[in-house]
Amino acid sequence: MPVEAVEVKPVVNAQLLGGQYYYNGSENAFGAVASLSAAPYIKFNEAWSLVPLYSGNYNGTKQVQDLIGGGTLFQESQEHTTSLKLIRSFENGLKVKAIGAYSAEYLRETTDESWGGGLYDNRRASGGAEAEWSWEKDRFVRLAYDYFAIRFPNYTSLESQGGALGLGRELNAPDVLDTHNHAVTLGTQVGLPGNGLLEGTASYTWSHFGSEHLVDLSGSLTPELRNDAIENLSLQGTWPVILNPGWKIFSSLGYTWNHVYSNQNHYDAQKVFFNPDYYAYLTQTLQNQWTLAVGDNPWTLALNWSLTHQHYSDRLVQDSNGNYGTEITNVNGFYTGLTFTYPIAKGFRLVAQSQFGWSDSNNTDNQVYQYHYNTQAYLAGFSYAY
Repeated sequence: MPVEAVEVKPVVNAQLLGGQYYYNGSENAFGAVASLSAAPYIKFNEAWSLVPLYSGNYNGTKQVQDLIGGGTLFQESQEHTTSLKLIRSFENGLKVKAIGAYSAEYLRETTDESWGGGLYDNRRASGGAEAEWSWEKDRFVRLAYDYFAIRFPNYTSLESQGGALGLGRELNAPDVLDTHNHAVTLGTQVGLPGNGLLEGTASYTWSHFGSEHLVDLSGSLTPELRNDAIENLSLQGTWPVILNPGWKIFSSLGYTWNHVYSNQNHYDAQKVFFNPDYYAYLTQTLQNQWTLAVGDNPWTLALNWSLTHQHYSDRLVQDSNGNYGTEITNVNGFYTGLTFTYPIAKGFRLVAQSQFGWSDSNNTDNQVYQYHYNTQAYLAGFSYAY
């Protein structure tokens, strides 16, 4: 019986950009953005293959991230992920996959904070399984289950972390941000009229907070623990608008719907105010991109934009002094970017980007969460793909 040779196909993508960044109109020092992913695809035979993956990124500019139900500002961040995917392929187009992964995220709130000491540094371990059936090229349906645990090793208590004061009694204990999560995802990719392609994903995630107790009307903690549920739906269609010899234009239009349910409340001891259902919200995003590609090994120009509306279920607005009003908090966001790439050698491209982001809200209290800000970035560098 002949022994099949093991086939290894390395896949590498890397990018290094640097430039100027502005947050709320204030010029920052030179910042860098870098990313790297490497996946040596290993094919043992027609039935079995293995995909180890490393991906990492570094962001040396200010950014706002939503970690605990509101925007928190960070000066720098980096994330590293390793994963292993075992794939069993069948002749009828079915693929069954087993996946395990581990990631570490490091977040610096201040420039003098050391890497690894950030309050919101977190670790994520995950494992899952996926079944995918493809009936022709770029046409498939898949069903996946994932379990993942997220841990914040440096988040101990608010009394000992002065930078986090004011976040609320519910977060005032060790390990309150740590979660155990179960997610079910259904996805598909099918054709559209006009040679288009539709990508669709629907998912449901259960999150259990093992140490975060619920807050009651008096501000006391109850024995009951926090549980969240997240519903997500995303759709994106892509079409070739113009296909001329030597140049092409593509466009994509997408919509994302994300609904977070939470049984956690919030008690503001400074204002002696109880706000139920504080962490639940609905976010809707509309995004669009236009890409021009010129030449056989094309240079490209891509314009993209997105509009986001976030509506909290019961989080009341506050003024700049923290006094509560009667309206429900809404947050609106807009982002646009322009990216130019030009091939300079095999696998290498020159990259130039300009980005603009804006966030506004009827909630004018920025003491804890960042509801109002704008960002600009002008970056240039290189990318490599193999």
